[in-house]
Amino acid sequence: KMKKISTIFIAVLALASCQKEAGDLKTHALFSDNAVLQQNSQVPIWGWANPGSKIALSADWGETAKTTTDNSGKWEAILKTPAAGGPFNIKIQAIDTAISLKNILVGEVWLASGQSNMQMPLKGWIPALLDAEKEVAQANNPNIRMFTVETTASYDQSTDVTGNWDETTPENATGFSAAAYFFARKLNKELNIPVGIIHSSWGGTPIESWAAVDFLKNVKGYEKKAESLVALKENLDDYNKWLKPVKYIDLDSIDKKNPYTALNLEDDFYKEADFDDANWKEMNAPELWDDQEIGRFDGVVWYRKTFEMPEKIEAGDYDFFLGMVNDMDNTYINGIELGKHLGEGYWNYEREYTIAANMLKPGKNVIAVRVIDSRGEGGIYGEKDITISKGDKVVANLTGKWKYKPTALISVSDMYVFGDDHQTNYESMPKMPFPLSSHTPTHLFNGMIAPLIPYAIKGAIWYQGESNVGRAEEYKASFPALIKGWRAKWNIGNFPFYYVQIAPFNYNETNFATPELRNAQFLTLKEENVGMAVITDIGDTENIHPANKQEVGERLALWALAKNYGQDSVCYSGPIYQNTEVLGNKITVSFSNTGKGLVCKGKELNYFEIAGADTVFYAAKAQIIGDKVEVKSEKVANPKFVRFGWLDTAEPNLFNEAGLPASPFRN
Repeated sequence: KMKKISTIFIAVLALASCQKEAGDLKTHALFSDNAVLQQNSQVPIWGWANPGSKIALSADWGETAKTTTDNSGKWEAILKTPAAGGPFNIKIQAIDTAISLKNILVGEVWLASGQSNMQMPLKGWIPALLDAEKEVAQANNPNIRMFTVETTASYDQSTDVTGNWDETTPENATGFSAAAYFFARKLNKELNIPVGIIHSSWGGTPIESWAAVDFLKNVKGYEKKAESLVALKENLDDYNKWLKPVKYIDLDSIDKKNPYTALNLEDDFYKEADFDDANWKEMNAPELWDDQEIGRFDGVVWYRKTFEMPEKIEAGDYDFFLGMVNDMDNTYINGIELGKHLGEGYWNYEREYTIAANMLKPGKNVIAVRVIDSRGEGGIYGEKDITISKGDKVVANLTGKWKYKPTALISVSDMYVFGDDHQTNYESMPKMPFPLSSHTPTHLFNGMIAPLIPYAIKGAIWYQGESNVGRAEEYKASFPALIKGWRAKWNIGNFPFYYVQIAPFNYNETNFATPELRNAQFLTLKEENVGMAVITDIGDTENIHPANKQEVGERLALWALAKNYGQDSVCYSGPIYQNTEVLGNKITVSFSNTGKGLVCKGKELNYFEIAGADTVFYAAKAQIIGDKVEVKSEKVANPKFVRFGWLDTAEPNLFNEAGLPASPFRN
């Protein structure tokens, strides 16, 4: 039985598209009071109304547009925006209904996405943001606004989101993405125009959750998974009928000390002896349900077994041997609780309960067991028969077919969905879709990115990678696939995409898993119109959420200022490895983005290593010579390879004169 320490929590169920039904005039959530629209653009604005409705838009700046809803009730119009300014109002008029969007600004709009380091707010997390109290108190700028998308996973591509545009005030800013806010603040300060951020991130999530399925399927290792996502989604209706009614449990929202006693499942009626289970399916017990029709499932399943007792019930206690339950149980006889095992660690513990004679009745009796499986395999299992005994005599052997019904889906880890140990068995259950999880490939693209398209944006910033440490080879393909997929879906060209290289942190990984992931991010610089903020100098090796998000946001903004806003003199990146040259027992490393020169912040350069053809690396002495670094070691007479910052917790001291650190690399 495999176990996983961390549990992935399901925040939102979105089993089908969130498209609004045709009815009263409505707009997509992004088009609301306080919104920021991209300047000097042809901006799509859309919503829903009765099919065939004529919709007219007019804006304070003098532009108008007209459209008609299609057969599904959706409408979309293009409104030309002026140069940055505002506030403005926009009126949207149907035949008998009108919507007024107030306090609209026109400026620069950026999408911010990723995992927890992008999600981390200005205030409220422990450890806290650097100078959190001061930053919140000073956050008072109506020209910086943020729309935070509610965390939502979806099997299919949603059409709307939940969220609001908020002006920057001390009250609102506490929940703002800190990295995105400091990015926007830097742009606003330098450009003196409104900046809007659409913030769509979810902590602890891997990159494949954010990728579009038609691009993910081209990534090695995901081909079959992407195909399965499409195929299984087609069986969603059948699956829902099989599972319904079901409760979805967010373990993160309940008592952490003893979560399984606080599930509030509201399904106790299944324990009653007179409950009609005629329509329930059957499976074998003892036998794990993973090996049967139910397949790969983490949640709550009720078992029921009817058996006969003789006309005369002997006095005294009976022994009920249930066997092992994976993981937890509430066990009942004729609606009366016999016992329970709730909490961690009971998955291989044999259940034996005492049945008092007065709990039994002549003729029909019913054993009911609520089985709670939090992760891994589930069910009633073991080598021994399930029996009711009186002394040495078996009164009833309950081994065999039991009625069953799933009643709650709790959580599923991608390691079990996609792990080799379960993949074959999982795919043998064709009507069991992939669990709705923040870790399931494409589910966050469907729920949190797709419904934002085609909102007019300037570009995107991205802070993610921690959840893919250990899978760098996949990341080399999946990260570019995500970028290309988003750009293709938006269909506005190769918009700027700037991202953060993950910070030093002790992941306790082996085989240089963290440097490999950083290198995958470094290699993504080969893509068109991308940029990488290096933060090896402002991380925290004991905290995966570095406190200094001010520098993170500002370093991302440097890329935008230099590449998109005409500030050519801005030094936007630290030194970036270009090539090497072997000269005798030395390797000379050349860099781009050296600015006015390379700088060592310390007595001597650190974290340079050198190796010969045997690839055995040794710590090396390195010195700056002009815009290059010369590396050598007495232990390597004929060097061939060099690497820099190749350690989980490496905090190298090579910078350019602008104070921006060099990216780790290897040749």
